Amino acid sequence: MLDAEEPTTTAEAPFDNPDGDIILRSTIDHVDFHTFKFILSLLSPVFKDMSTLPQNGSQSGVSSVPVIPIVESSATLEYLLLLYYPAAIPKAFSSFSHAVAVMEAAKKYDMQVTLSRTVDLVITQFLPDRVLELYALFCQLGWQDYAQIAATRALEIKDLGRPSHVFNGMRNITAFDYHRLLAYHQECGVAAQKPLRIKLAAATDRSLHNPNLLKTPPWLDEYLDKSGKELLVRPCESTLLKSEFYIHATIKAIEDTKCCKCKYKSVEGMDGFRAFYIAQVKKAVAKVKLADAD
Repeated sequence: MLDAEEPTTTAEAPFDNPDGDIILRSTIDHVDFHTFKFILSLLSPVFKDMSTLPQNGSQSGVSSVPVIPIVESSATLEYLLLLYYPAAIPKAFSSFSHAVAVMEAAKKYDMQVTLSRTVDLVITQFLPDRVLELYALFCQLGWQDYAQIAATRALEIKDLGRPSHVFNGMRNITAFDYHRLLAYHQECGVAAQKPLRIKLAAATDRSLHNPNLLKTPPWLDEYLDKSGKELLVRPCESTLLKSEFYIHATIKAIEDTKCCKCKYKSVEGMDGFRAFYIAQVKKAVAKVKLADAD
């Protein structure tokens, strides 16, 4: 039974509507959210069932309005409702722990639409900087598709698995899930090295039978070898975009061009080659999938 002597406050708009026919009360900080049964029934089947149960508590002065105690904080409850409430626009999460609390509550109350929107917002706000923590969280919650998104973004981490890559979510992740991440990272690194080499090997093989087809120059072989080693430990697009070996290869391509007027075309040619290289790497890496948790 709710403590009638416990002082409560009313949440800010739009949850201060006196016409509401039900109240959700945070038992952590004692904030009342005035809302409507119809909206709650659409939002969550759990809330729908709770609103039909007999309630011992009631709003002060309006005994006909039932009060449902909610164990989540008012900050978590407010965000949950704002994600679904008509014309409401949720703000950015105040912290990563706040985002985690909202996701866990959305799952707890079976709020599928809200949960989907919450995860999208969390990924947008935190994925660049908290990728490993998000991977751990998604694995913990059993969300394989989202774990795949986080694992793919983690490909940007060089030498993943070294002791320096300790993250807050490590205490909440199983050894198996962490192994899945490391195995995926390694498999992507191996896959990123293969596609262009195979195409160039085929071209070289054809050149043996056709003198009009030239073999790859030594500086290009060197670039592919060194960039391939970079991709092994960091198999993503930005590795090729930021590689110092690309600059070296471009300089060599310019030096190899005899025609002074055509030297600028060497730069264009290398830019086009790198774009092709990136496309091949992305295509190869996309074929590698994070192992299932089962």
